[in-house]
Amino acid sequence: MKSLTYISHAALDLTAEQLEEIHRTARDLNAIDGITGLLVFNGTRFLQVIEGSETAVNDLVARLRRDTRHSGVEIRDERTIQERSFPDWSMELVQVEGTYLDARSAIDERIPADVDPQIRDCVHRMTESISGVVRV
Repeated sequence: MKSLTYISHAALDLTAEQLEEIHRTARDLNAIDGITGLLVFNGTRFLQVIEGSETAVNDLVARLRRDTRHSGVEIRDERTIQERSFPDWSMELVQVEGTYLDARSAIDERIPADVDPQIRDCVHRMTESISGVVRV
C-alpha cells in the first residue's frame, strides 16, 4: 500500500458549501476506491494524507491536480506502508484555526492514538507549512 501527503492552496472564492462538497465527494468516492485518509483545512490551505493501493492513490492524485477548487498541489511525503493509519476514515475532515499550536492540538484530538508515529510527525511538519510557521 501507499501513503501520500500533499499540501495545496484553496481557491480564493472557496465557499463553505464547496468545502462540504469536497469532503462528501472524497468520503464517498474514496470508500469505493479503497482509499482512507485525513483532510486538514485551515481556511486557505489543504493538507491531505491519502492511503490505499498504489494505483488508487496515483489515480486520485491525478484527479486532485485537475480540481479547480485548489491549486499548487505539492507532494510532501510518499511512502510504502504495511498498514493504514486511518483504516476507519474514508476521509476525515479536520478544520483548524489560529496558530500552529492550536492547529496541532485540534489535529491531535482527532487522529487515532495508534497512528504510526512517522505519519503523525509528517502531519505535524505539514501543519507547520500550512500555518506559515517559520523556524529560525
